Amino acid sequence: MTPYLPNAGGLAPWQTQTTPNTTDFYTFLSTIAQIPSSALPSNSPYIPWALSYAEEKTLLVLYAIGQDYYCFAVYLLATSFLINWCPDQPGQTFFATLRSQWNLTGFVGGTVQSSADESTSESLLAPDFIKGLTLGQLQALKDPYGRQFLAMCQDLGPIWGIS
Repeated sequence: MTPYLPNAGGLAPWQTQTTPNTTDFYTFLSTIAQIPSSALPSNSPYIPWALSYAEEKTLLVLYAIGQDYYCFAVYLLATSFLINWCPDQPGQTFFATLRSQWNLTGFVGGTVQSSADESTSESLLAPDFIKGLTLGQLQALKDPYGRQFLAMCQDLGPIWGIS
């Protein structure tokens, strides 16, 4: 994932409009997420489907902070959604390979709090906010786009659904 920090009040390099749209989202997918056009053609019906889903799930309070932050959050969530659900083109394995590499189809009911064997022991503190995540939010933690989306939402505080 190519890093990008939005600049409040200005358009991101992939944006031509201040509201989410399929053209800018496709540019985001091809430049930031580096999804090749052979794996996801620009006329794929999954692009507007993922964008619509993400717009419904993205907090409008991000829009009040800045339109570029809102667009960035929408595109992050839509990318996460595509990676999890978009079928591969005939002869392609791009999405299947990502799902396998990131273990997106394996069930994880929570986070590891403790692990040990005969000679070693590891323990991770499970932050309180993890305890309140939905299954969908736990799934979003598995890929870098979903994690960045959740981080943006969590920064808004507990009243916005992710504490």
